[in-house]
Amino acid sequence: MDSAAKKVLPEDIAKLVNRHAKIAVASAWIPIGGLDIAAATANVWTMYFKINKMLGLQFSKNAMKSIASAVLSNLVQNLVLSGVMAGLKYVPGVGYVAAASVMSATLYALTQTSGWIYLKALTLMARNDKDIDASVKEVMKDKDSIDEFIKNNKK
Repeated sequence: MDSAAKKVLPEDIAKLVNRHAKIAVASAWIPIGGLDIAAATANVWTMYFKINKMLGLQFSKNAMKSIASAVLSNLVQNLVLSGVMAGLKYVPGVGYVAAASVMSATLYALTQTSGWIYLKALTLMARNDKDIDASVKEVMKDKDSIDEFIKNNKK
């Protein structure tokens, strides 16, 4: 991991996370409630795979699914809001626009936060020689920092 990480610049990873955050915004505008959240979740999972590829890391698909699930389940309060907004998309006109607008900010923030959590977990894993699941759980304990990160990214 160390040799691969030296070849990858932090701004390359930041660009990747930002690109996936923008894809999340686009998924908020999918007119079918539920499909939008599924697309955003798949987007986060894909982002993790791409980060791993950039860093030369190999985790099994099951490990990646459990990591993505752990991060997203801990961000559940925001996912619930996205679910409510997905339902409002069925209200013609203003309901759709309002729901997609709120979801855009929420999904953007969740994707940015998911990338941040994952990168912190990878750093922790490398420093402390822990497995990735334990590292993700440790990063997720800092709920105040995570909430602040989400709040700032929604703006």
